[in-house]
Amino acid sequence: MDTLPGPFDTLSGYRQAIDCILSSASRELCIFDRDLEKTGLGSRQYADRLSAFLAGGRDRMLRIVLHDTEHVMRYSPRLMTLLKRYSHNFIVRQSSESLRSLSDCFILADSTSGVIRFHEDHFRGKLLLGQSEEIHAWHQRFEDLWTESVPGIAATHLGL
Repeated sequence: MDTLPGPFDTLSGYRQAIDCILSSASRELCIFDRDLEKTGLGSRQYADRLSAFLAGGRDRMLRIVLHDTEHVMRYSPRLMTLLKRYSHNFIVRQSSESLRSLSDCFILADSTSGVIRFHEDHFRGKLLLGQSEEIHAWHQRFEDLWTESVPGIAATHLGL
C-alpha cells in the first residue's frame, strides 16, 4: 500500500485510506457515516475484505452507525448478505433524529487507527495509523453515537 498516514482530499485518497484501515484491523471496525455510499464498502472488493475480516474469528466485531440505512438496504446486497451471515458480529444501527445534523464521517480500527473525513460533502480528511491517543477521542465519540442510536437494519425480515 503506497498511502502514508496523513491528509487526503480526493475520492481516490479516501479509498486508499480505507484500504489501509481495513488491512490494519484485527479485532474491531467502527464506522460512522451518512449512508456508506461514498465509502464503496458495498463493492465486491470491500465486501470480500470485510467478509475475510469477520471470518477471522468470533471475537471480531463490525459496528456501523448510519444516518440513513436506505442506501445499504437497497443498493448494497453484498453488505446485506454479510449482515445475514455474520449477524453475531456485524451490527448496523441508525443515528437518532437529534444526531442527524452531524456531518463528519470516520472508520476506526482496533482503537488505534482511523480514517477521518471532516465533512460528508467533501473528501478532505486524514489517515491515522497506530495513534491510540488521537483515536481514543474518536472511539469515545463512536461509543456515544452507538449508545444514542437505535437498531437500524435487521439481519432477517420478520413478517406475518
